[in-house]
Amino acid sequence: MPVVEREINGFTLPSSSPKAGSSITSFSLVSGADATWKDFTWTLDFPIPNAYRTLLTGPNRPRPPHDNIILKSSPVEFKLVSLDAKACTATFAFPQAAADEFDGSGKTRELRLEWHSSIVLSSWESDAKSKSPVRILGDLANRSYALTQDGVMRHWWFPFNNIHLGMGEKAGPLDLTGRSFQLHGQDSAGYDAMEGDPLYKHTPYLISSPRPSASGEIPTSSYAIYHPSNSFGTWDVGKQHDDPSGYFKTYTQDFGGLEEYVIVGKGVKEIVRTFGEMVGMPKLVGRDWLGYLASGMGLGESDHPIAQTLLESWPELCQKYDIPCSAMHLSSGYTAGEEDGNRYVFTMNKKRYPDFKGMVAVFHKAGIKVVPNIKPYLLGTHPSYDSLHKADAFFHDPWTKKPVEVRIWSSGVGTTAVGGWSDLTSQAGRKWWSEGVKSLIDLGVDGMWNDNNEYYLRDDDYLAQNDTPHKFVSPIEGKQKIGLLGRMINTEMMARVSDETLTKANPERRTYVLTRSGNVGTFKYACSTWSGDNATSWNNLRGSQPIQLNAGISLMQAYGSDVGGFGGPLPNPELFVRWVQLGVTHSRFCIHSYKPNKEDPSGAAATNLPWMYPEVLPIIRKEIKWRYELLPFFNSLMWESHHHADPTNAWLGWGDFASDPELYTEPILNGFDAWIGAGQLLSAPALFEGMLSREVYFPKSSPTDESLYFDLHAPNATYKAGTKAIIATPLEHMGLFAREGAVIPTGKECHTVTQEKGPGRTTTDGVDVVLQSEGGIVGLDDWRGVQIFPGSSGKTYIGHWTEDDGISMNPDKTVIKVMYSGSDKEVDVKLEFAENKFKTLWGKTVHVILPAADKRKVKGAKEAEWKGRTVFVVEVA
Repeated sequence: MPVVEREINGFTLPSSSPKAGSSITSFSLVSGADATWKDFTWTLDFPIPNAYRTLLTGPNRPRPPHDNIILKSSPVEFKLVSLDAKACTATFAFPQAAADEFDGSGKTRELRLEWHSSIVLSSWESDAKSKSPVRILGDLANRSYALTQDGVMRHWWFPFNNIHLGMGEKAGPLDLTGRSFQLHGQDSAGYDAMEGDPLYKHTPYLISSPRPSASGEIPTSSYAIYHPSNSFGTWDVGKQHDDPSGYFKTYTQDFGGLEEYVIVGKGVKEIVRTFGEMVGMPKLVGRDWLGYLASGMGLGESDHPIAQTLLESWPELCQKYDIPCSAMHLSSGYTAGEEDGNRYVFTMNKKRYPDFKGMVAVFHKAGIKVVPNIKPYLLGTHPSYDSLHKADAFFHDPWTKKPVEVRIWSSGVGTTAVGGWSDLTSQAGRKWWSEGVKSLIDLGVDGMWNDNNEYYLRDDDYLAQNDTPHKFVSPIEGKQKIGLLGRMINTEMMARVSDETLTKANPERRTYVLTRSGNVGTFKYACSTWSGDNATSWNNLRGSQPIQLNAGISLMQAYGSDVGGFGGPLPNPELFVRWVQLGVTHSRFCIHSYKPNKEDPSGAAATNLPWMYPEVLPIIRKEIKWRYELLPFFNSLMWESHHHADPTNAWLGWGDFASDPELYTEPILNGFDAWIGAGQLLSAPALFEGMLSREVYFPKSSPTDESLYFDLHAPNATYKAGTKAIIATPLEHMGLFAREGAVIPTGKECHTVTQEKGPGRTTTDGVDVVLQSEGGIVGLDDWRGVQIFPGSSGKTYIGHWTEDDGISMNPDKTVIKVMYSGSDKEVDVKLEFAENKFKTLWGKTVHVILPAADKRKVKGAKEAEWKGRTVFVVEVA
């Protein structure tokens, strides 16, 4: 590989510069007369009080074209504390902000800049306890900024005390320190979930967070470095080192100039929230997409019997085996050519699906949403290929002067044919895509499954139309090389058009766009994603947990893996059970696979199904029903994600728990335990073959925390925060604990609808879900419980949960505030409506559920029964 690292230096102040002591909105340096690389400009500003931005642009290094930042406000003022033009130094104070606008750290922060050789910028902070400011982060001296062949390179000194998180979708373990990553996405089918790289997403966003001291003191703030460019690149997180540079971190961007954001915050939670404010909070996911999501890839490929017959039997099978189901992912077999079996997106195989719309209605009557798979490429034999060719809606090869042709997956495993990727930066490409999406909406489907959309074209010089429907920052006119523009601008446009077309067709309903790939901007339009085509193995089951956690930290918060493994052999019963047990705790729970072989080319006979092993079906059923029982909890967690960027599945050091030094020890940091709602439920999965017991550590939120953890499985023991215990993990269950003070809203253990009339029950094709009272398999969401976990010290706990219809674009919502405390003899509980706009079917009556081994009563409440246990009826005030 060619080595190109051309240090850029020789900067000076421009002819007009601000004076020390003045308030400014930006500060710039320019390459001077003696600089090797002329006409470069470096600029510093603060888009928001706790995030600063640097720009480095010059000849052939434009600001990267993108729309990955949504901030509309002008940069805020900050103070130039000192300036010494002769010594080439300056100091800047972070902007002042009100307490509710900042991160609650109580820190005073400043930036120190010097440029007598190369530019070196460092961030420092202090508080009332500090004798002198402490450095948070800083550039590597004499090696901070460099030019590569067509892009830029950055180096920072390496913080040995820090862990590193984020980066979107990266294989385990959780801590990214000491590893190097490629920054792009590709079709990584069958990847190793503990070592594979790259996977499917492009997220140049790295968090660095300090380990606490043994006493729980956190020495400095956390920070994140984010580059919004869509160009390929690499992040080296301390894997490289040399003399004299020592250990360092390196970001390399293949094309364009540099745009860099540094977010500084009290901890990871505050960093993630700020990142959401900058790039967009996670979209609010519809309630039906939080249940069991099925897939019919093998079933959908069948010719004998035809796929429609097999798929229409799905609701009956769910009823037969007593498995609730919320949605069916319809794989691309419906688009297979009737003669050649090749995929032709937006076409219909009438032999397999003689009445597609009728089939969708069958699912809808059973309360099962349908989302079809769509792919952004066309084989040369596709009926729309020639018209798109004439409209210049494919990428252009500057060497052949023709549309780019590549070999693309066409039918069976490993089968390819010549075709082209549709260029959705072209008007003609987007029009074709929108018309195709609309044709499926007209058949009654409920969302779009954007698949095979990595756009991994193997030449940076290929040209895209670059005619996007809105202006990017640093707009570049005319056709543009995809190296600079970024391949995943097309992934983003694919999500945008899918989302806009769904919205136009049904503006009152929340859209559902599931995407396999994406840059940061994609998730302004796609509300859900998953870890792609994984393979069946214990190793990949384990790796799915750290991938899940880093994805959530990176704002992909409706996320999961293909339970049981997409490719490879069928999981054995033990592996399948353990995967389901983990999967039901994730924000997205989908059992999906495609396992064809010579005897069964469709894969219909070898599909991961809940009922495929009768000997473990009772366990699978119990786990899936647990997911539905806690659907109100998962729905409320998605509201927290949407408003505050809190991931449903959070690493153990989230929020106040960051001060617990035990969480940074290797077995726990890079283990597999996680929060389901930070500080609410502790998930301790069994992810090794034959693991019938295991050790669990119970996190502390402060050095003095002695909160209890309640084992949700028999014998329902309790454990103190900061302790460890050996727990049983028989095949029947993994480890699951509720933390003292948790509030867990609970519903029925079946699929339910939130309304008897309205969008919560009626689908867009006018079909009403058939209720249990009418002979169907779907109930009404007319019972609500809340599980609480009080101690006996008299401490008052306060929590809340949110309810809505689960489908409206701008839903009315109801927020229930829960206050409770416990003594040795009884528990005092008060419920009140903090907001009451959505009229729930359960009205005002809530059944309070105490821990299973708790013999106390709720003060002043009537008793009732739930699942053989005594519960207490409390009215919401």
